[in-house]
Amino acid sequence: MPWTLWKHMFVEMGKLIALTTAVLVLVIAFAATVKPLADGKLTPVEALRFMILAVLPMLAYALPFAACFATTLAYHRMASDNEVLAIKASGVSHKAILAPAVAMGLVLAVVLGGLNEQVIPRFLRSMESMITRNLIQMMVRTMERGEAAEFADLEIHADRIRRVEPQAGSGVIDQYLMRGVTAIAFDEHQQVETDVAAQQAHLWLVPASAVGIDDGDEAVALIRFEALTYSDRGDLLHQDQFTTTPVRVPSPFNDDPKFLTFGELRSLKREPERMNWIDSQRLELARRLAAREAARAMEYGFANEGSVRFQDPLGHTVVVRARGLSGQTRLLPRRQSNRVEVEVVSSERAGSDRLAAESASIEAESAGLDPTRPIDQSSLSFTLTLTNVVLRGAAGLDLEQDTGQTGFPERVLRGLRPARDTLDRLRDLSPDEILAEAKAEVASGGEEVRSIETAAEQLEEQIGKLKREIVSKQHERAAMAGSCLVMVLTGAVTALRLRHTLPLVVYLWAFFPALFTIILINSGQQVMHKEGLIGLPVLWGGVAGLVAYTAAALGRVARH
Repeated sequence: MPWTLWKHMFVEMGKLIALTTAVLVLVIAFAATVKPLADGKLTPVEALRFMILAVLPMLAYALPFAACFATTLAYHRMASDNEVLAIKASGVSHKAILAPAVAMGLVLAVVLGGLNEQVIPRFLRSMESMITRNLIQMMVRTMERGEAAEFADLEIHADRIRRVEPQAGSGVIDQYLMRGVTAIAFDEHQQVETDVAAQQAHLWLVPASAVGIDDGDEAVALIRFEALTYSDRGDLLHQDQFTTTPVRVPSPFNDDPKFLTFGELRSLKREPERMNWIDSQRLELARRLAAREAARAMEYGFANEGSVRFQDPLGHTVVVRARGLSGQTRLLPRRQSNRVEVEVVSSERAGSDRLAAESASIEAESAGLDPTRPIDQSSLSFTLTLTNVVLRGAAGLDLEQDTGQTGFPERVLRGLRPARDTLDRLRDLSPDEILAEAKAEVASGGEEVRSIETAAEQLEEQIGKLKREIVSKQHERAAMAGSCLVMVLTGAVTALRLRHTLPLVVYLWAFFPALFTIILINSGQQVMHKEGLIGLPVLWGGVAGLVAYTAAALGRVARH
């Protein structure tokens, strides 16, 4: 066995691969760093750290091409110097000559497979975090200097700003608290349109899925003003709180929104609710199921007891008296008074407030976004809307008396929690379990289950999308590792076949088929993500095509 020959060829290829990979990776990492640095998202020191972090992730694409190039050069030198001819004359077969390339390809495939599955995802997460956090930190540094920072169409100034730890389980990436906040919005003529002053405001960085944006590649920033006074075209108005429209913070990586290791992908397939955008859909379905059960409990309470009890956010007991519930939201007035009656009982003072409305409706409230509290601590609540309301005053006054009546065209009571909240039970169910309950509820029929059916379909669709993405990512990583082995062989065989051709031309004959392979792998991954297993032949077809191309070239070399 030509061990000395193999050792010599293996070492020569290793040196060339190391040098080529180092140069190519540094160039790509620098190119990936230039745009964030030019956009001001990174300081020079942070750009250097970002570039260092980018080195390993860039190996996923740089290593196969660098290995192909280095192997081509090594074998072409041996072939053009007639070393290969001498080796063949001594009785060594082509397969034996290619053995070092096979061994090097296997080593690189295993190394790249391990990097793709364990190391690169972690580095990508660190790079992503640097970009998203630094966009927020740019605003923070501007405010700390006493200058106004731009946010969407607002210019915001704060007397003090400091970072606070996000609530556990809230899904918030980063959070800052501002005191003494002023904000100005300009119209298209750069004239002041709105002037806002608030005691404090929260600046949040959250995943895009938390605000209903179905894009795993992005995060969003938003600001909530609290206890604010604002001037809108001359009118001075007050408001408890106001949340700005989310501002997208794009990710620099568009191919892989997950950045998960092999083990994390496998466990995610079993527990899809670990992803925020899946869990938000699961909790929304749980809320709709809980709202449906609460509606049935209300129907029973009105039919048998003539009233239903709620608790408002201040701890007051709210008793609603009606004849029944029509459809999903409309309350039927009592026959005695031909009105819907509401009594608000406070535990802090004697008596109660009594209201009577000509018509009323009650609707379950959406969970909405509240990064100050964990997503799993939200509760089911309702909004009661009363129309043409008469306030009767203290307890003891008869509803038919007109003394002390005060009229309102509309009265809205928000945050009413039912006495029996089944959301606590539903919140702990897995996606499969809650989908089973939803299907059973939908099977019962009725117009009121439409919203449950829609939420269940959305949850199933999102889970299916996630599972397709997981499978496509696993196959893509395996195909990239496999292509590294094949590219090494392609470079070696092409160099033997074209030994009288210039090295660069020889490499181009290996480079373009290899490039086509990478394009097919990425295209197949995207097709699998969107459509399912139909993209599998496309993904692996690139690798199979490169194998066929290499085998055909080897056949020509063996014949001559």
